[in-house]
Amino acid sequence: MTGKFFDEVRFDDLESLEELQEIVNSNIRKYNESPQDDLGGLTPEQATSLMGPDWPGSDTPIGIKESLPEEEAREIRFVKNSRIFLETAREKGGLPSTRAGNLKRKDVAYFLEKMKFNPDRVEQIRNGRTVINEKHVRPLNILRVFLETAELIDHRDGRFHPTSKAQSMLEPGRATEFMKYLFLTYFQEFDLTYFTECHEWNEFRDILPYSLYRLGQLDDGWHKVDILADRMLLPSIFELADQRGEDILALTYSIIILKPLCKFALLEGRKLGIKGIEDFDPQFRKTSLFDRFIEFDLQ
Repeated sequence: MTGKFFDEVRFDDLESLEELQEIVNSNIRKYNESPQDDLGGLTPEQATSLMGPDWPGSDTPIGIKESLPEEEAREIRFVKNSRIFLETAREKGGLPSTRAGNLKRKDVAYFLEKMKFNPDRVEQIRNGRTVINEKHVRPLNILRVFLETAELIDHRDGRFHPTSKAQSMLEPGRATEFMKYLFLTYFQEFDLTYFTECHEWNEFRDILPYSLYRLGQLDDGWHKVDILADRMLLPSIFELADQRGEDILALTYSIIILKPLCKFALLEGRKLGIKGIEDFDPQFRKTSLFDRFIEFDLQ
């Protein structure tokens, strides 16, 4: 960018430092207001406006719609499983915990049967095991820890109890609002690397609104993770990956961001290739819900 600033400047014609500063400022303004290919056609000003810490809201260009039909919101996997957990805890007067602070095996077995999990994952969990603990059921473990982070369950007296906030969210007619709360809490407050072997990449969270905007530009086809990473991540992220020696950035991005988006039915994932090999050629595509749930207003 610096080269572009000075290519057309005739230094012999400059009469003062103030004149030079004005030329630099003018070129910076021009650059910030010009669409950039590596930003998906956004200007630097637009990209910066997307990444404010207070999204969504009236002062940001990203919004979360609450017009999703109640019945549809209730059936979204992460919403459904959260409701099953909280409703069960409410009906039983709290779910007993082990000394280590996990769910008892009886409740693990119940949730494994009742919750909405990938059938292949359930088969994999049950295969060769006579005893199944919470740690064996990774989606359940993540859900339980998340519900604590979201202040929807409270662990006290050796039991997991739904909080007053959870009781309120379970009331009829609030499923869409509940989904919005779960989505924002998951991507703004939860440890996105929990139960993964990935290094911390808080930068993924920092640029998430930008990534969501770029995801919203996708067509309905399937896309490989390396292609998605090229589109959804800023050039600065790739520079940082080089500095950190991160050689599987695209796969890490898919584990930390893309897969969780599937929990909320905003993306759909599939794996091609040899069955049984984890994440062999993972691909993702945008669902119809994405544009009905997230909106952008970039000036």
